[in-house]
Amino acid sequence: MGSHLAERLSEIGCDLYLLLRESSKLDNINHLSFTPVIDDLRDGSKLAEVLPDIDYIFHSAGLIKARSREEFMEVNAGGTERLANLALQHCRELKRFVYISTQAAAGPTREGEARSEVDTPQPISHYGESKLAGETALLALKDRLPFSIIRPSAVYGERDQEMLQIFQSVKAGILLKFGRQESYISIAYIGDIVEGTIRAAFMTEGIGETFFINTVDKLSQWQAQYLMADAMKVEIRPIVIPFWLLNRLAGMVESFENSQGRASMISRDKMKELRCRFWVCSSEKARSLLRFEPLLPIEESLQKTYQWYLDHRML
Repeated sequence: MGSHLAERLSEIGCDLYLLLRESSKLDNINHLSFTPVIDDLRDGSKLAEVLPDIDYIFHSAGLIKARSREEFMEVNAGGTERLANLALQHCRELKRFVYISTQAAAGPTREGEARSEVDTPQPISHYGESKLAGETALLALKDRLPFSIIRPSAVYGERDQEMLQIFQSVKAGILLKFGRQESYISIAYIGDIVEGTIRAAFMTEGIGETFFINTVDKLSQWQAQYLMADAMKVEIRPIVIPFWLLNRLAGMVESFENSQGRASMISRDKMKELRCRFWVCSSEKARSLLRFEPLLPIEESLQKTYQWYLDHRML
């Protein structure tokens, strides 16, 4: 998300200061004009030096995989709180602090329901808990910090590496079915997430508010793969992977990665999210308050995503 957001902010005339690590890959941003800030959310000393010149903070940094709950909390919760306090201390005239959270912070819902921003969050994974803790840190500063919170749902689009794996299986003619019951998700094109985020940042209606941003509020995971297949003009056949097998594989992969000192994207904690059949949230608030509308129909944005993967020889 960071590179897409930086690109769009540059297009509309913003001067960019980008938080980077020494090891950060710059392939997707090296065509932009920006001031690099080499720092870590667990430190913040270099950030403090540039914050007096900053009007808007877009906080999309964080961990999506970690070896423990404590590691998630240290970066996603502690890092967010630290950045917010640095902003309060050093920004001369901060207009907005935009926190990119996640639908996982809100948690799944039940059949026939769509989660809204007023519902009590019920995260079920360590990742979701840590992102919600970041939201809570901002809410504690609501009288001092002008913030907006964005909760993206399942994201697809150019440059994305996670959804690429689903595109690859569809390209191979496979319709993945995790368990035998159909499950439902909200889904968002990266361009729509960026558009909604910018609207929340620059519109007064976004101050102190939380928003779900979706291209489609409810779509079956099977139907999503059929739409990908249509974009690729391939036929797909179902392969059912039972949850007991997924859990066993997740445990093996996680144990191996941890033994190598690495965090695993596939984990037993992540399986808690995968087993839930309804990850559905409503984007009605963003559509009414921010006048947000998807840039493209889902069929066209999936086609754009597929074409980008082809052009970059990933499919």
